[in-house]
Amino acid sequence: MTARLGQGDMRLPDWARLVILASAVMQVGFGATLLIDPGAIGELWPWTLPPLSTRLLGASALVSVPLGLLAVWVNRFVAAMIPLAMMITYRVLQLVAGLIHVDRFEAFSLTTLNYFGGGALMLAVYGYCLWAGAAGRLPEARPGARWGKAAPWLAPPAMPAVLTVLALVYALLGLWFLFAGGNAAGFWIDAGGLTPLTARLFSSPLIGLGLGLYLCSRASDWRAVMTPAVGLLTIGVAGTVALVLERSALVTPTPVAWLIAATPPVLLLLGVWLIAARPPSEEKARVRLPG
Repeated sequence: MTARLGQGDMRLPDWARLVILASAVMQVGFGATLLIDPGAIGELWPWTLPPLSTRLLGASALVSVPLGLLAVWVNRFVAAMIPLAMMITYRVLQLVAGLIHVDRFEAFSLTTLNYFGGGALMLAVYGYCLWAGAAGRLPEARPGARWGKAAPWLAPPAMPAVLTVLALVYALLGLWFLFAGGNAAGFWIDAGGLTPLTARLFSSPLIGLGLGLYLCSRASDWRAVMTPAVGLLTIGVAGTVALVLERSALVTPTPVAWLIAATPPVLLLLGVWLIAARPPSEEKARVRLPG
């Protein structure tokens, strides 16, 4: 699949763009509300969480906003592939966590229907777009579309290794949260505690993040990494805000907990690094040529 990152000659179907746009707009309201007012979680989520965990949930939800909006705006498969893979991972694992703890959901409530029904709908749309793009079955990009030209990209020497190591670390952490459940409490940073359901809930952004970082480490077209880079900036800022607002509840009982607490600023720096590594435009490259 990564070999297709440099092609970029396909676009997303208009109907899929509308669905992705609607989901991104909804995530703005959901994520911002939880980040600003964690007490509102009882009205928006199937179960309650401590304030710090609630704000972090809101911050993780906000990542989907730039991933979705930029995928819709740029409208090139090369720019949407990594965001789609990340959002699919997030949706799959959220549904898995819900099914494992389905007893926590009130049957046929609006929140339950949105969690499972909305999650399954978005998974189907994202999955179709990713499959069709990988198979070369998406519509051809319209003539004159923005970002139509490939942007060959060679990552700075240390970047692929750094991204790969962090991808492995976060993926393994996410898997531990998924399978260990409440036994992962020693790795968590909220003094309010960690339930098995909450642990499995936060496994999804960790594993999705790991996948995204790994795919970025293998990309050879700048358009493939620019949207994930903005997503990293988003979670970096929003996650740091969550930690600052709930700093009194922040605990770091183990070195792994320290790593999790450091994740928002680390991702912010990664996003800045990726943006700064943008290749020069053709015009600027010509200006730099001797003579």
